[in-house]
Amino acid sequence: MNQRIFGIDLLRVVAMIFVIIDHSIAYYLDAGDVTMMRIIVGDSVLFFMISGAVLLPIKGDSNAFLIKRFHRIIPPFLIWSIVYLLLAWHFEDWTLGELWKEVYSLPLKPSFTAAWFMYVLMGFYLIAPIMSVWLKNTSRRWVEYALVLWALSTMIPYASYYVEFPQDIHDTMLSPFVGYLGYMLLGYYLYRYPLHEESRRYRLIAWTVLILLAVALPIRLYFFTEKYGLTYMLYDDLHINVVAYMAIYFVLITQVKSLPKWIEKGVSRLAKLSFGIYLCHTAIFEYVVIPNFSQSQWAIFIAPVATLLCSAVIIYLLSLTPMKRYVC
Repeated sequence: MNQRIFGIDLLRVVAMIFVIIDHSIAYYLDAGDVTMMRIIVGDSVLFFMISGAVLLPIKGDSNAFLIKRFHRIIPPFLIWSIVYLLLAWHFEDWTLGELWKEVYSLPLKPSFTAAWFMYVLMGFYLIAPIMSVWLKNTSRRWVEYALVLWALSTMIPYASYYVEFPQDIHDTMLSPFVGYLGYMLLGYYLYRYPLHEESRRYRLIAWTVLILLAVALPIRLYFFTEKYGLTYMLYDDLHINVVAYMAIYFVLITQVKSLPKWIEKGVSRLAKLSFGIYLCHTAIFEYVVIPNFSQSQWAIFIAPVATLLCSAVIIYLLSLTPMKRYVC
């Protein structure tokens, strides 16, 4: 298996597992433990970084790219959205009017929590042709310039610890750089310019900065967030410490050269199913795992494993049917 492709497949599987752990274990933890868990566990933003790594700059015609990408994700997204709405209608006793309101709200409102990711991803696809023109005609230094400004925007919330900061983050000079698009650009950069191929001095500086931001900063600020009730800041996707440990996960995992063949085959198969698993895992957790395992003393350990296994089996079986292109 190609080394770099395997690294991306492995990262995709790890990201999927992180998401399931986050969404299932958090149900059984109190607020403080959830904070500590999310400081360590990765997030779905890894998928944004993967998109930047494998899609940018796009090759070929932009129209063909958009048609292919939206044709790939919209049918499964819509079908699973309807499935979630029907489940909610049945189990939560919605009226038909409430159900219909949720259906026609789908273009703007997700039908399940994890669906927020899909709306951002579709936005990335729309802007990918524009970014590609820039990336094909710019230098590495200008990409670094954009990433530095984005990183600075993720530091703004922490200014409130030290100075009076009455402005909204979107009212600052860095507002054009605020948002998830930075993750897509970061994935492109780390994949295009692998850290292990840089000079020893560059690697030392880069790892020092990443570790300080990912580990030392959260530890330093944890006591302040506890004092002011701002623990959510430590695991917000658009804060610098999260950016740092997402970069660490990306760099370490994509550098994996090989694993035992049986693991490589398992990773490859799971990677192909990861999109469908992502879309269905919330339904499996809420309507299968919680009703059957929530009373167990081992629920916190059983929940993520059962959610992953059930979701993987369901998507694998669906992938063997003519419905494959519409659900996974």
